[in-house]
Amino acid sequence: MANDLDAETKRTIDELLRERMADDGIPGLSLAVADRDGIRYATGYGSRDLESNAPATAETVYGIGSVSKSFAALATLKLLDAGELSLEDPVAAHVDVDVPDDVTIHHLLSHTSGYPSLATAEALIARQMGVGEAGVPLGTREDFHAHVAGARDEIAGEPGDRWMYNNSGYTLVGEVIEAVTGGAYVDYVTREVLEPLEMTRSTYDHDRFESFEDRMTPYYPTGGTEDGEYDAYPVPMREHSAAAGGVLASVTDLVEYVRLHLRGGELDGTRLVEAGTIERAFDAHAETPSGEYGYGWRTREVAGEELIGHGGSIAVSSAYAGFGPDRDVAIALLATTSPGYGLAELGKGVFAAVTGTDPRDLPFFERRSRFEELSGEYESYRGVKEAEVEPEGGMLRLRIGGPIDDGDWTPLVPEDVAGGEFYTLSAAGDRVPVRFEEDDDDLSLYIDRWRLHRV
Repeated sequence: MANDLDAETKRTIDELLRERMADDGIPGLSLAVADRDGIRYATGYGSRDLESNAPATAETVYGIGSVSKSFAALATLKLLDAGELSLEDPVAAHVDVDVPDDVTIHHLLSHTSGYPSLATAEALIARQMGVGEAGVPLGTREDFHAHVAGARDEIAGEPGDRWMYNNSGYTLVGEVIEAVTGGAYVDYVTREVLEPLEMTRSTYDHDRFESFEDRMTPYYPTGGTEDGEYDAYPVPMREHSAAAGGVLASVTDLVEYVRLHLRGGELDGTRLVEAGTIERAFDAHAETPSGEYGYGWRTREVAGEELIGHGGSIAVSSAYAGFGPDRDVAIALLATTSPGYGLAELGKGVFAAVTGTDPRDLPFFERRSRFEELSGEYESYRGVKEAEVEPEGGMLRLRIGGPIDDGDWTPLVPEDVAGGEFYTLSAAGDRVPVRFEEDDDDLSLYIDRWRLHRV
């Protein structure tokens, strides 16, 4: 049986996550931390439903989005172990879809097929939520195949040449598994993965999700993620793209699934796949800006340690699952919304805390804290000019107005965040330095001819 986390580590994690929830408008969040022997800490924060104020718990069921991709990869590797397929099999040998003959299962799993994103996930999620309509026929599998076939001219390179994240590729992986097994993809994963691992609070099915009393209410930002205002929306079920993002689960289920990977394909006496086979999911099949990508898993360096994980979002729910093989740590995080950044950032913070590093020293938290320090309202001498500064993604944005006009928002690109050095571009494309200076109780913003004081 795993030992509980010590009280100081729990306190660090709790304070970190509650702070981000309050500042970033996350209604509800659940966390589980485990090691090879079992769960060490599992809890919920905030509310899974705002109207009733029902609490988020360790058993609350959420949509896990693209964390589902590793389930498709695991199912594929099980079939590889059974000799039912090869990763070098052409996709077209299994599925009647018009893709180049040299696109293999390996290319789909590693996002190296040469296809850019075909936006099927975005189109379907927006349609099911009722927030937008792309006008793309995607009601049937034949529609999806036609969408893929029509994208031949979009192919951006030879298979294996470049990495481009592609939900449609994982939808095709699900179809390959159906062709090989002769049954529905979700039935295969339920029978061969969810049930052996006793993931009783995990499903692909909408009715089963609705049967859980302790389930998330999905929330979508109504005015941008920074204002913390959210409306409830229906769960966008991924019937046509279950392999890409269709799992709904609790953190307690999800962290057990991560433990399987931490333990090399075996969990508490149940082996689903050979250790040498599951390791292929973590190999560096492609370089990405955020780390090496395998099959539904990405490897990052966090505080000098290796962290293997994956995030996910379905717009009204977000997720992170990861593990540090050298530090014997498994993490699952699920939230009732998508806060404008990947939940992997919070997962990295939890990992740092568990492994003895102050999470606030990680770049994401340092930058977030500094942006909050610099944000606010400013004015020039005697208040003739007024300005606002607020975070926007990985930058700040600035608006300066006055008696003549209200001004437009302009992005402030960071150069030295700690030192308060940014820049923007003029209408002519000239670089305009922006500097924040602190002097006792005064914080001044310098841009062009202006000095503005925070008020």
